[in-house]
Amino acid sequence: MVGGDRGLGLVEVLHGLASEPVLIVFALLTQLGDVWFFFLLGGLLYVAGDQFPRWGIDRRRGLFVLGLLLTYVALIGVLKHFFLLPRPPGAGEAPVIAWLPAVFQGVLASIATGSGPGFPSGHAFGSTLVWGGSALVVFGDELSPGWLGAAAIVGLVSLSRLILGVHYLVDVVVGVGLGVVVLGVLYVVADRGTAPARVLLVAVGAGALGLIQGVTFESVAALGSGVGGWLVWRGIADSTPAQPSNRREAAAGFGVFGLAGGFFAVVYAIEPPLLATFFGSAIAVGGAVVAPLAGEKLLD
Repeated sequence: MVGGDRGLGLVEVLHGLASEPVLIVFALLTQLGDVWFFFLLGGLLYVAGDQFPRWGIDRRRGLFVLGLLLTYVALIGVLKHFFLLPRPPGAGEAPVIAWLPAVFQGVLASIATGSGPGFPSGHAFGSTLVWGGSALVVFGDELSPGWLGAAAIVGLVSLSRLILGVHYLVDVVVGVGLGVVVLGVLYVVADRGTAPARVLLVAVGAGALGLIQGVTFESVAALGSGVGGWLVWRGIADSTPAQPSNRREAAAGFGVFGLAGGFFAVVYAIEPPLLATFFGSAIAVGGAVVAPLAGEKLLD
């Protein structure tokens, strides 16, 4: 399916009728399905443990969510470059909003556009995987208001991709469907989220597949991230406390996690040579994984 065959005319209608304020609102809402937000969500669950207000969980289940993120990043690249189907016309063109201050125009251009292959929708796939995984580890298997909230976020993110005109309808529908299937498989593989090393290993495998498909900055970074997370967790799994002893320890862990996330952002911003990309990504994700244990040691 190409072009309009995947859109069924809906994208043109939604994007064409959206007013400027609506475009800005949905450009912000689409960030709920972006990698940086997934990294923050997974990090909060992982580092905070039972200190997370109302939604505290065992840290291993929090790491499961981070593992879902790493798997998503590696797998979506493989899928997009396998199908190589285009986005809607104009997906890379930012809306021109005259009354928006110039300082925000660049930000809007970054968050409201899309580039590269369009099928399946990464935001729809990733949102289903990470928000659905978060709901599984926090609220369990039974339907609850928390589950409905996660489903609503997935729906809003998917709708935002249509309103912004960066995906066709089939792209987001297939993205959500794939997310449900992959999440179900990984949840079983990881023993209901309690064995995150297995998901981290899946991320490594998906990253290796992406590297075979093509050696690019994205594929090398995806493989490095998976390898770094898996290797570090293998070394510290038995030493990492399932819960922080107090909020000070959790705060110290967040400090380390923030430094790792900042380093990760620098790697992506400067796109260094491929060897540096691999090791930089591995160090960044490894630093994020070691954050809870580092927070404990810092307060010893």
